[in-house]
Amino acid sequence: MIMRICLVNSPSILPQALGAIEIYQPLGLAYIATVLEKEGFEVKILDALALGWRNIHKIRDKMRVGLELEDIMNYVKDYSPDIVGITIPFSSQARSAFEVAEACKKLDPRIITIAGGAHPSARPVDTLMGHAIDIAVIGEGELTMLELAQLLEKSRNDYVNVVRKVRGIAFSKGDQIELTDPRPLNEDLDSIPFPARHLLPMKEYFDAARHFLASRGRKKRWATMITSRGCPYNCVFCSIHTVWGRRWRARSPENVVEEIRNLVESYAVEEIDFEDDNLTLNRKRMEKICDLIHREKIDIDWRTPNGVRVDTLDEEISRKMKESGCKEIMIGVESGDQNVLDAIIKKNIDLNQVEEVVKIAKKAGIEVGCFFVIGLIGETKQNIENTINFARKLKRLGADSFWFSIATPYYGTDLYEQAEKGGYLTMQTDDMFCYEAIIGTPEFTPEELLSIRRKAMMKLNGNYYIKYAIKNPIRALRYLSLIIKVRTTRF
Repeated sequence: MIMRICLVNSPSILPQALGAIEIYQPLGLAYIATVLEKEGFEVKILDALALGWRNIHKIRDKMRVGLELEDIMNYVKDYSPDIVGITIPFSSQARSAFEVAEACKKLDPRIITIAGGAHPSARPVDTLMGHAIDIAVIGEGELTMLELAQLLEKSRNDYVNVVRKVRGIAFSKGDQIELTDPRPLNEDLDSIPFPARHLLPMKEYFDAARHFLASRGRKKRWATMITSRGCPYNCVFCSIHTVWGRRWRARSPENVVEEIRNLVESYAVEEIDFEDDNLTLNRKRMEKICDLIHREKIDIDWRTPNGVRVDTLDEEISRKMKESGCKEIMIGVESGDQNVLDAIIKKNIDLNQVEEVVKIAKKAGIEVGCFFVIGLIGETKQNIENTINFARKLKRLGADSFWFSIATPYYGTDLYEQAEKGGYLTMQTDDMFCYEAIIGTPEFTPEELLSIRRKAMMKLNGNYYIKYAIKNPIRALRYLSLIIKVRTTRF
């Protein structure tokens, strides 16, 4: 009998202050599904977040988005899987994922529950302790899940002794938790088949995007892609290495463009968000991707929502990016204070380069968004003011939008270690978001950071909000009232 595997993207619990919700396609699950399908397993993906994006209700100061637990269990009951794999890409999703796992165990104790993603990779022991998770996958999930499925198919009743052979996991045996040796990174990303989007509710992503992104002028059929993995840098607040590692690996330009063509032809996709953390790290590869898109006349708009490094961009590559359909790049500036960049964030970029890239991108006709982080341990209010002043300078140079995040001590980051050891955490919680504050130092309180962030966001993005939020009268009134209030306030 063929083993049945159900992969679940659980509902999200988000701050009400977020306002808008973006429903992303769970590419991690889709990659795992395509590898399992290729080897003959029966696989389904239940994206409870996407299927229930219209179902939003309050939980104190948070909002829960997604299918009700009863609906999720009805789906699992009808499918009757042997394995339920649950992704936890953010620690804030852990609570919801654990609820799903517990409900699965109540439905059928024989179901083997497996959790993967950034949270289990950074906190494998905590993921297993006190929760109904049997196995936690650490790092890249495709080959680990395949190996687990193959072994569990042969020994479902005595899985503990079998899974010891699998690298890159943690598992529980009674009250004991064991970790196996790390799994080596996959060096050949072209060997992984394209994500199993045929198992995803693609129409729901299109509908949700039209609903939530229309106020930003984005109404096209939209999809996400990942063309590279890993990051060789050591920014203090970044946790991406817990899943993808610190060595950058990339798909070939031909493989990337083949997937783009597949999205256009199979799903009529008109716009792509490249979710890479280092899309342009190899300039020659990026140039070839752009050249192939342009040469093959693939009509697509694309953006880099996770940001690109300014030291990978120049006039020539910006021109090629524009010719191939690039509409917007986000750049990771992080701080407008060079000392903070060098000594605290360890970003290793030059602010003069940032200014030059903004001018180059705008000359090429590409919109520029800028990421900043405030509230780092060791940062002063003067440093933060320097950052805001630098953002103003970039705005004068033509930058279009500005996103200020509050330094968030995500699990697996150097920032978390600093905050925990130094006693700077004002609370212990999995519900960490970059627009909330849980770090307090002698230089600032969480409340002060929230106030500074709100003022900076509104002052620098006022015109941007007016331009797009006016399409939604209720949202427009809220934004306009904040703008009027903030523009009379000095930093």
